[in-house]
This record gives sequence, structure tokens and C-alpha cells, in this order.
Amino acid sequence: MLLAGDTVIAALAVEVALWVWALTAGTEFSLAYIYDKRFWFYALVPAWLILQIDLYDRRRRLSHRATLEGLLAAAGVASFIYIAVFFLAPRGLLPRLFVIYFICAAFALGLAWRMTYITIFVSPYFQRRVLVVGAGWAGETIVGTLLTCAPRQYRVVGLIDDDHRKHGQRLYNAPVLGGHEELARAAQAHQVNEIVLAITGELRGELFQALLDCQAQGIPVVRMPLLYEQITGRLPIEHLDAGWMSAAFMDRVQTKAWYRRLSKRLLDLVGASVGLLLLGLLTPFMAAAVWLESGGPILFRQARLGKGGQSFAMLKFRTMIQGAEADGLPRWATPGDERVTAVGRFLRRSRLDEAPQLWNVLKGEMSLVGPRPERPEFIAWLEMQIPFYRARLEVKPGLSGWAQVNHGYGATLEDAVIKLQYDLYYITHQSVWLDLLILMRTVGVVLRFTGT
Repeated sequence: MLLAGDTVIAALAVEVALWVWALTAGTEFSLAYIYDKRFWFYALVPAWLILQIDLYDRRRRLSHRATLEGLLAAAGVASFIYIAVFFLAPRGLLPRLFVIYFICAAFALGLAWRMTYITIFVSPYFQRRVLVVGAGWAGETIVGTLLTCAPRQYRVVGLIDDDHRKHGQRLYNAPVLGGHEELARAAQAHQVNEIVLAITGELRGELFQALLDCQAQGIPVVRMPLLYEQITGRLPIEHLDAGWMSAAFMDRVQTKAWYRRLSKRLLDLVGASVGLLLLGLLTPFMAAAVWLESGGPILFRQARLGKGGQSFAMLKFRTMIQGAEADGLPRWATPGDERVTAVGRFLRRSRLDEAPQLWNVLKGEMSLVGPRPERPEFIAWLEMQIPFYRARLEVKPGLSGWAQVNHGYGATLEDAVIKLQYDLYYITHQSVWLDLLILMRTVGVVLRFTGT
């Protein structure tokens, strides 16, 4: 719905801009005039959608503040790019004010549309009333996640647990209403739309029957890991067992094998070929900047592990000083890392330092989209700290990934856990559409200069 509405708004903004352009030029505004200028619909509508791609994020799309900030950022970046291109392009190639008219119209109309959307969908009518079965670790996690990630979409009316010691207690201000015998009565009394099953151990017969009774009344029951996936775009690895790895995860990976062999590889070959052609235009400038500041080498090669744990040499433009690990100890880069050069900071913010990895993609060592490749030393350590960490090696590493566009750079064990949750979600849900979404969001990061 958001995408359809934003597309209509962007097309309407082009029409408004054309009308102002015709008005200021003293030209008749007609269907023939619009048809003659149809190129601007093809150019500006997709560009505007890409610039505001982050506003489709679950955590931002229903926030007034995030919407305003996102649209302001899109308008600012669009204005900067157009002004830069206008002054660098041959004189008379681009219209002087038309794109500015479009940006103003797209911002104003888009803001009105988005605020209307938020007002409608944060109303109590669309809020789902949830009853959580299980007040243990899993129950506490899903209640906290709903309050943090989807407070306007879900309302937790209470919890059910057969442990009498928990009755009357509150989790994030949600009361524990009683045991399984209260489940059906509580669901009806609170007009529950959904029951979340957050039991990680054995499901007793009485509770199972109570859940069946609720389903018979038309109240859907959803497992906690599935709901967690839907609202966060991550897999809750702390609440998954070995049975999930041997059954659900491997089954999902196998069903995606055809996609990786055919569609994904074709996308990689086309994308890497086009990207390398564009990179050829930028490489002399970036290479000169790196050389002038800190000498050679221009490119940086480092061993990373790919699919199945196979080692390969990953390429990057060098962003750190020479001898950044002179002591021989591998270290994660950190925010404000003193080893990063001034040119390196620019390359990292724009993500251009990763561009040489298009060659790794063309060779088949990497993909355009996938979990970011990690160093063997870090993988060996993280495998001992985080369950299922090795599972991210089931697919080729990517130039960009679901974790990168949602979480950014990580330099701690906690960051590694969150990124693994995103990576496993991507592996089990990968598709053409998810890859295209990640690539569009990556383009948005590059254009907005928000890389790390």
C-alpha cells in the first residue's frame, strides 16, 4: 500500500512540476505537453522511491518523526545531487528549476500522504490485541519486542502461564492473568485478535486443548519465533533448538537452492558487469586520492571465508593506514577508529571502499546480496560464542546484506548476535524481491552517505 501510494504521489509531483514549468515558460499545459515530457516520469519516480526506501522499514513507517526526517533527507540528497549534476553537465542539457519544483512537490505531497497513512493505521481499530501464552524467557522477549518494535501495531493485554508463582505479576506492565484454564475466558474478555505461543519446552495436554478451543473460536495462534521474525526481520537464535536447525532451517535452505543456482547467479553476473563498468570511471579518482594521502597499495586484500567455509581473497580500496595490524593481531574496526584515513572515512561512508568486491562477485566467490564475509579468525571465535553461527556459511557472502541495511557495522559480540539474526532471516527468506529491496536500500545508503 505504501509503495503504491508513494508511486502515485511521485507521479503526481512530476505533473505538478511540469505544470509549473509550463506556466513559467508561457507554454500550454496539455496531455500532449505531458506526453512530450514523459521521460521525467521514468527518471524521477524511481529515483524518489529509492531515496526514501528506508521509510518502508517496519520500525519507521508508522513514526511521524522518522517520516519527516526521512523525507527531509530524501529532498536534501536529491537537491544536492541535482545541483551538482546541473553545474557539471554541459550548459543547457538540464532544465534549471524543473527538478527543484518536483522535489518540493514530492516532499509536500509525500508528507501529507504519509501522515494520513500513519493517522489511519495507528488508530485503535487497526491495533492487534495479543495474549501471550508463556511468561518465561520467550514470553518476556516477545512482549518486550512488541513494545519496542511495533508498539502502535500490537497491544499485549496479558499473559497466561501455569506457574502459579507468576500469577498476578507483570511483564512490561502486562499482567499474568492465570493458567491454561483462563485462556479462553481471557481471550474473549479482552477481545483478543491473536494468541502468541511462547512455550519453549514441552506443551502439556491441557494447554494444547485450550489453544485448540481458542482456534475453534476463530482466534489464530502463532508461535513466538514466527511473530518475532515478522516484526523484526530477524530470527531469534536464542529461542531456537537443534531440532529447528536440522529440520526447519535446512528445509528452507534446500527449497531456495534453485533460486541461488539460476536467478541469483544471473542477477550477480549482470549487476557485477554493470558495476565494474561504472567502477572503471571512478577508480582513477579514488586511487589517486588514496595514493596522495597515504601511498600504496591502493587495493587491500584480506582472507575471508565464503560458502562452505572456503577461503578467498576479498578486495577493497584501502581505507586504513599502512601497517594497521602491525602487531599481527586481528581487530574489528570501531567507530572513530584512528587507523582509518581521511580518504578512508569518505570511502566507508559512501560504501565505495567495497566496490572492488564486484570482481569477487563476477568470479563467483561472492554474491551481490548475502551475509557479509568474515575473517577466519573471527569466525573461529564467534562459533564458540554464538549458537548456529556456522549456518551463515550455507550461502555465498554478499557485497551487501540484510544485516547491513538494517543494523549497519558491528564491532561487539552483541552486534554479531544481532547481525546473525538478520543473516539467518535472509537465508531462509531469500528471493528476487528481497534481493532487489536490499540493493535499493544499499543505493539509498550510498546516496545519503550514511555508510560506516
